[in-house]
Amino acid sequence: MRFGLIVHLGKDIAITTASDLLKTLPGRGVEVLLDPETADYLDLPEASFGDEDLASKLDVVVVLGGDGALLNAARRLAGTGLPILGVNVGHLGFLTEIELKGMDNAFDRILSGRYEVEERMMVHAEVRRGEEGVVREFIGLNDVVVTKGAFARMIRLDTYVGSSLIGTYPADGVIVASPTGSTGYSLSAGGPIVNPAMNMLILTFICPHTLGARSFVVSPEDDVRIVLQAQNEDVMLTIDGQVGFGLEHKDEVVVRPAVPKTYLIKLGNRDFYEVLKTRLAEGKV
Repeated sequence: MRFGLIVHLGKDIAITTASDLLKTLPGRGVEVLLDPETADYLDLPEASFGDEDLASKLDVVVVLGGDGALLNAARRLAGTGLPILGVNVGHLGFLTEIELKGMDNAFDRILSGRYEVEERMMVHAEVRRGEEGVVREFIGLNDVVVTKGAFARMIRLDTYVGSSLIGTYPADGVIVASPTGSTGYSLSAGGPIVNPAMNMLILTFICPHTLGARSFVVSPEDDVRIVLQAQNEDVMLTIDGQVGFGLEHKDEVVVRPAVPKTYLIKLGNRDFYEVLKTRLAEGKV
């Protein structure tokens, strides 16, 4: 079996763990390859899985990090169909499946085929700019956010669901989240908690300057279109809080469910509602 390791290089314990797995996993019949950045960091270029044809090189991807590292990996692996095992080396997360101490048992189960794969909806966003048409496209697992800069004034958002204008909202921004992203920024902004196995879009405004602005749950058959009214203002589009793109007055951001999915390995150790209860009890969202 072939494992690919994606490592959070900002966490020493993740790097140490990756180095250990390079030594121990081959003894269990596993070929181990590293993401290019980690291979370069460890001076092991021959161990890199590269950037292309990943589905032909790997069977499983193990992410050593936290939710942020897994979000990054999900975008990177979109379209490959590869199952991802998230190993948490940080704080409690919604996406990672196991802690470091549970790795040996998890690998035993994977090697013997005793695991399930959960499909997660991703979101696709495109930016349309006047006569130029589509100028950028993005894919993410958690959310697409349009937000004003720190010193920008309130922006106005012409908001469409499908072909229907649902309103023009003065606000600091808007979040279009997947069910997976419903427990992230969207929840902090007052959006609903949605089981991540569902398929829908969640539309939530950030600090709306009107009492009439509420979250919308949008059918996966409809897209969400935001037309930005923010002349001379600093406005940014962000994907999963990790990828950014500057927006201009009259830009249109169109968000819909993505064709590629994210596939997460589930071992039955952590129920979504149990994790949710623990995280909310700690005051974290």
